[in-house]
Amino acid sequence: MAAIALVALMLGWPGNKKTELPGQPALDEPAAPMSLETNTGPSSFFSKRHPGPPNESLTNGGPGEVSVPAAEIITNWEDKVDEILRATNQTEDKAKQMLEMFSRLPEDGQLEVAKHLSNLLPDQDYAPMGRLLADPQLPGEVLEALMGDVLNRPNRLKLPALLEVARTPQHPKASAAREMLGSLLEVDYGDDWAKWQARIEEWLKENPD
Repeated sequence: MAAIALVALMLGWPGNKKTELPGQPALDEPAAPMSLETNTGPSSFFSKRHPGPPNESLTNGGPGEVSVPAAEIITNWEDKVDEILRATNQTEDKAKQMLEMFSRLPEDGQLEVAKHLSNLLPDQDYAPMGRLLADPQLPGEVLEALMGDVLNRPNRLKLPALLEVARTPQHPKASAAREMLGSLLEVDYGDDWAKWQARIEEWLKENPD
């Protein structure tokens, strides 16, 4: 009986030992755990892609950093002006359209539009053009055209507009505006703008338009 048991033990030993040999995996064991580790670790596809293109587009002037200008220059302004002039709109509407596009025009376009506004803009709607005249940042030729326009406006518009220019030291036409005021009002108050203002109000009462 002992011999039979010993033979049985020896016959069963190789099969049992085969599954426990180091470095030799069982044939029926799946290799899935290894593939799961490579897909979920730090070197996976998504972890490599995550810090890439979005940050580059922002730092390299991509869509995230594009600054939209407050006013884009109109390059085909001649066509735009012709289109407005040929339209069947009322004169006031044409002037309004030109005023709306004025800040987006190059210097030569602003000069051309300023000349058209002198003919199109009625006195009762002069206020926006007066603000343009008071802007010291406009080119010299444009301001010259606006000054020529205001001299042909009624005194109630002309005198206050000239005073606004004259009292702005950095305005290129400040000296010329003060000389015109002195000539029209026959006084010279220097830089005392309160006296100029009072004289204009008094003069307009005596010389209504």
